[in-house]
Amino acid sequence: MVVAALAVAVLGLAACGGSGQHRVVVAAGTTLVDSGFMDELVAAYADTAPEIRVSIVGLSSAEAIAYASAGNAAVIITHNRALLDAYLATNLSSARVDMFSSSFFLVADPTVDLPSGSLGAALVVVAAEGIPFVSRDDGSGTHAAELAAWEAVGIDPTGEPWYIRTGTGMGATLLVTDQRHAVTLTEHGSFLAAQQPLSLVEVDGTLLPNPYDLTVIDPSGTSEALAFAAWLTSSEGREVIVEINERLFGIQVYAVP
Repeated sequence: MVVAALAVAVLGLAACGGSGQHRVVVAAGTTLVDSGFMDELVAAYADTAPEIRVSIVGLSSAEAIAYASAGNAAVIITHNRALLDAYLATNLSSARVDMFSSSFFLVADPTVDLPSGSLGAALVVVAAEGIPFVSRDDGSGTHAAELAAWEAVGIDPTGEPWYIRTGTGMGATLLVTDQRHAVTLTEHGSFLAAQQPLSLVEVDGTLLPNPYDLTVIDPSGTSEALAFAAWLTSSEGREVIVEINERLFGIQVYAVP
């Protein structure tokens, strides 16, 4: 995790210009894409650096890392630290920085009676009463957080009739949860974006931290990727992130450090 190397590189490239338009592919978690946050971020960057075209691909964290490993993305924004650390352990020339942090929490059909105040206690009730629980089951950061929460209370939901797997993104998983009068773990921004037509409500006291990482894949020679990272981590970029949060959500859902 060559954070210092990235910092030096982005500072050197922040003021660099260029002729024509250059493209940088960013693979970002579906939570960030579903919430509309990435579209707003890219639009803001286009005003600052019109010579660089940023293309966003929405993937789960596992898929984003695999996509970048295959040479298809120069930047990834993910929230599955265990998978990212495994990738960085064998790709030492790539560089990671803290980007921003959101949260996870349980949401449920209003008719579902779950205890508030503890994620673990709510999951224990789900398992004991066979309440339908919908899992993304897609290698995302949300899925990893969900599995860790089950493990923390000593429950393996695999194969249980009440455990429903979608294998899809957050938006589709929330829709299935609503249709099945069920429970799921959601990411904050995605839930706010999808909340309007759904009947799902937050289960109080079930918050989990959800940090996001920005990684430039093998930064040597990828000036456009480094320039984008430079802007995101600059004071200007962070001010834009704050403004986008206010505009989209009215609160700081994706809070910068």
